[in-house]
Amino acid sequence: MKDDNLRMYLIAITSLGIMWGCSSAFAAEKRCTAGGEKVECPTQTDAQVQQAAKAFEKETDDYGKGKGGSAYGIAPFDYLTGVGKKASSEKGGFTDTKTGKTDSGYGTTGSLRTELWDRVKNPTPGAGVYDQWVNNWSPKFGETLVAGADPIQGKTYYYSYCIACHGWTMHGDGPNAVDLNPRPRTLTRGAYMQKKTNLELFNVIKGGGESVSLSSSMPTWGNVLLDQDIWNVIAFIRAMQDVPPPKSVEDYLHPKSTFKPIKGDVDALNASKSKDFKEMQELVESDMPGRAPGSELTGGGFVEGGNRINASDVVLKVK
Repeated sequence: MKDDNLRMYLIAITSLGIMWGCSSAFAAEKRCTAGGEKVECPTQTDAQVQQAAKAFEKETDDYGKGKGGSAYGIAPFDYLTGVGKKASSEKGGFTDTKTGKTDSGYGTTGSLRTELWDRVKNPTPGAGVYDQWVNNWSPKFGETLVAGADPIQGKTYYYSYCIACHGWTMHGDGPNAVDLNPRPRTLTRGAYMQKKTNLELFNVIKGGGESVSLSSSMPTWGNVLLDQDIWNVIAFIRAMQDVPPPKSVEDYLHPKSTFKPIKGDVDALNASKSKDFKEMQELVESDMPGRAPGSELTGGGFVEGGNRINASDVVLKVK
């Protein structure tokens, strides 16, 4: 009973955001648009998403039994996240991933601390401690491909809300992808994404699939994310174009994107001056729940505090 409860808890935590917007009762759509043209949507095959779902299920089962494993079947994640290995301060300690004898930290009583807790010394005070923790086990970018947008901050929102469907590395193979029809888009496919404008990406993230006449299995995130948050997510997506699934820690920590900014495209810095962006915003806002006249939800706006900064304050070098 204990293991069953733990397994359900792990699935619930990992699936943050899944139940909000993902469902399976939609007919498959053969085509979508990129740059205003009809194109084939890049998605994973049935066999690929089924394999990913099985890897995730095995992982959660192993954790519940106290056995370590690799996140989604990708070995580097076990090291990067510290998930799957008990903290050294816990009774029994932990072993190296290569031995195959890791301890999840969840199968026995205790504080349930895993190895990741032992990594950060002298934590940064305030909101910065979250970035310090996250960037111990994921890419940290020194530049951005979208002016005024921070891919590092976008990465944290992607990890919170998008993994369940689109997968850890944006290949459309999250643990919930197997239940979706049509499948989640593969957001790394350069032949597709290089044609997909920032304006189109912003539209579908804020307003959901239905805002661009596609499936509602892509939820409306405009009531969860501020406009700047969405721009940051777009910057992270651009940083992952044509990046393959990692085969090593080095691959994962240093992705090499092929994306080239599209001439005349909207970005976080010039959006307020763009007629096309303003028109898109008005249409999306008019259809979003809770955005009726007089509602407190009046738009993306900006909220001070935490890790959020204005587009004009993003200091990452624009590539």
